[in-house]
Amino acid sequence: MAGAGNVYRHNYEDVAAQFIWDTVQHALPALKAVLEQETAREPQ
Repeated sequence: MAGAGNVYRHNYEDVAAQFIWDTVQHALPALKAVLEQETAREPQ
């Protein structure tokens, strides 16, 4: 994730639109699910 973020922020002119779209379609849904689970957990 961090590596992709660095590319998106600092080398965005070299990033293909298809690569961004693939990330949005395939990686972000899984990340969203994990984040939702974590934020729904009761604090310990």
